[in-house]
Amino acid sequence: MAYKPFDVDAMIDAVAPLVQLDITEEQRPGVRLNLKTAAKMAALVAQVKLPDEIEPAPVYRP
Repeated sequence: MAYKPFDVDAMIDAVAPLVQLDITEEQRPGVRLNLKTAAKMAALVAQVKLPDEIEPAPVYRP
């Protein structure tokens, strides 16, 4: 799945009130950058193909 640009400001405006988060104008550039970075990271993870029969490990071991 390729990274698809989205309206970051619209997402901030929609989601911040839902999680009762006040974001100041000074904070918006950082929030914008973090959301764009998270979207790119999610796109990379979504590209990984997993077989249908795969099961999660019962215990996480790094």
